[in-house]
Amino acid sequence: MKKYLILIFVALAAVFQSCDNNDDLWDAIDDLKSRVQALETQVDALNGNIEALQKLYGGATISKVENVGGKYVVTLTNGETIELVQGSEAEAVIPIVSINDKGEWQVSTDNGATFTSLGVKAVAEDGTTPRFRIDEATGYWQVSYDGGMSFENVKDTKGQPVKAIGSGTVTDKFFEEVKVDGSDLYIKLLGGEELRIPIVSDFFCRIITPTEGVQTFDAGATKRFVVEIRGVEQVKLSAPEGWTARLTDAVDERAELIVTAPAAVTRATADTSKDVAIEAFAAGGLSTVAKIQVESTGTAPAAPTVAVTNSATVEPTQSALTFDVAPSANADGWKYLCLKSTEVAPDADKVLADGTAGAGTSVTVENLEANTAYTIYVVAYAGDLTSEVASVGNTTAAEVIDQNDYYKSGVEIDGVRYDQNSEGAQLLEVAADAAADVDLPVSQGGIYFIDDKSNAYVAGTANSQGVSKDLVIIGRYADAKTEIKMGKYWALRNPSGLLAFKNLKINMVGIGNYAFNATDQGSDIGGMGTLVFEDCEIAFDKTLLTMYNAATTASVGNIVFRNCKLRFEGTATSCVFITTQKVDAGLSGFKRLVFENNIIYSITAGASSSPTAFSFLTQDNAATNTLTGSLSNLAITFKNNTLVDIISFGSSAGSGYFYVGKIGSVDFSKNLLYSNRTDKYVAVMRVQYDYNANGPWPSINLNRTENKVYGTSGWKLYYDGSGAFTPGGTNTYPKLTESPLTTCDVVNGKFVVADSYAGYGSTLE
Repeated sequence: MKKYLILIFVALAAVFQSCDNNDDLWDAIDDLKSRVQALETQVDALNGNIEALQKLYGGATISKVENVGGKYVVTLTNGETIELVQGSEAEAVIPIVSINDKGEWQVSTDNGATFTSLGVKAVAEDGTTPRFRIDEATGYWQVSYDGGMSFENVKDTKGQPVKAIGSGTVTDKFFEEVKVDGSDLYIKLLGGEELRIPIVSDFFCRIITPTEGVQTFDAGATKRFVVEIRGVEQVKLSAPEGWTARLTDAVDERAELIVTAPAAVTRATADTSKDVAIEAFAAGGLSTVAKIQVESTGTAPAAPTVAVTNSATVEPTQSALTFDVAPSANADGWKYLCLKSTEVAPDADKVLADGTAGAGTSVTVENLEANTAYTIYVVAYAGDLTSEVASVGNTTAAEVIDQNDYYKSGVEIDGVRYDQNSEGAQLLEVAADAAADVDLPVSQGGIYFIDDKSNAYVAGTANSQGVSKDLVIIGRYADAKTEIKMGKYWALRNPSGLLAFKNLKINMVGIGNYAFNATDQGSDIGGMGTLVFEDCEIAFDKTLLTMYNAATTASVGNIVFRNCKLRFEGTATSCVFITTQKVDAGLSGFKRLVFENNIIYSITAGASSSPTAFSFLTQDNAATNTLTGSLSNLAITFKNNTLVDIISFGSSAGSGYFYVGKIGSVDFSKNLLYSNRTDKYVAVMRVQYDYNANGPWPSINLNRTENKVYGTSGWKLYYDGSGAFTPGGTNTYPKLTESPLTTCDVVNGKFVVADSYAGYGSTLE
């Protein structure tokens, strides 16, 4: 009994020992596999280099060489690309492969110390491309001479198989040197062999196929392939038995290869060859071979089909639409037309004749108009057969307009909107490096958007400018005011027209006694229907506008200043903003004067004992020094303005800011009047005895409430011409005890109203 038990224990021990050995064996196998798999990159590089080298040794010509990510990407003149990879360090034995002087492949497994011929030719018509691998089961290097169908071990000089996995680090460099040397690609193998191939950028012949691999034809079908061709003097075509191939003449370096399959596959046409080849010859003996592989299904051809849909992944933009296209498998290609949906839909012939060739399964149509409906029409073709027209519509996105660009986004001037689509609108652009200022076409009239550049626009340098047509001038960008320099005054000769300025710097200094003159000139009637300044910065030193005429015609109907900064730089002891001299009863057409949300300040007030005095509007007759004529149709709105050191005429009695014979109505309110002068009164208004009516103080509609004053000895309300400020009341505004301005910077033209006085004065700073 003991004997049997002993035998059982021995058997069990043997079994367990066997299990331990098997585990070790599987661990070793797994380790070997993982180490072999780690060398796959080196194996792929080795095989790729062998294929590339064989093509180069076989007479391939090169059109381009690029170094991409540490490897050379070589484009051949037949359109193929090959890669030369130098390699890296690895714990392995890597074969060094080269070509001996007999044209045979040879291999070294001892880092190039000795080479053994593989016994197969590398070049010539029967050349073989060896393919290497590492056997995962044994770790030995193996080589195949039949494209990978069968493999045999690589042997060293002693006839022994060569292990890939070594104990040391071996360089798997395939080349001694690779470089572009002048107009050649220079290659030196580790075996010492040298190869120099010319790079010929002006010679190539390559066939472009819609799909990779073998091109399939139905029986009797014809297909067309684009051939890119340059520098070719002669070609020779070849095709399998029963197939026909024809190459058209090249136009703009593009030709067509027209290939037709046999009508039926017979024993005579069952050629095992699949190559349709173009052998192209250039001057100097260069040649290249471009080819495709073809085969016939033997079935009758069927018309292709195609579908088109709006892209499922790419949203429409302002100028582009993307579509997904699905041609049938038998389609050689497809073309498309993208038209506005309002245009007549094309038929298949028109799409094929005028359309653009598509590629792949999507197309993006660009340079379209924003917010516009388009329809794409697609036709697939296979030889001479075509599909029905497929179509789908979509709409481009609305244009995202830069609101800072008035030319595109538009802007209002006195309630009227202007943009690039306004009738007569023009964009004046001046290069930033222009050598001189640019003339502004004042006399032509129109709507001009002008760019902000380093140089200014200038008008009236030698002569006055006659404005006889509607003229609107706008600084294009909201955040940058373009400058206009006035060289002489502008004569207003468009009594029913418009002259408007928006978002500009206007320099009127030093041009004479006035900037704008509404005066009859011989047969030319003076005046202007409407004169507007909005969002402008204006520098002036004399009268801004004069309406001067002994007749009844020269006047401006509407004058508007809104959101402007006006800097007075005059040195005379008095200045008139708008004067209506010698017009007698001719101002019935002057109906509206609007002055809202402006800042007007003087940089010369206080320079002498007689500071500059200022009037916004006067009406007088220089000969009699009396007020004549009537402004009974005129409505004045003077609201929310900030005036700094703007002193009106007079002292204890003064002419006032408005010095007229008769006014229709005045709204003088919410203004902030600031002056550091203590020796002068500032009279708001003087309305003289109405000589035309020969009556007493005129009855006018006057709102003079809620103005804030600071800094002078007295602010008067209005003056009746009799030496007293009438009618009734103290006629003096109470002065503020604290400054209503937190910033009063006359030099830089910056004025900030204190929060406690919000709602008074201008919101500009």
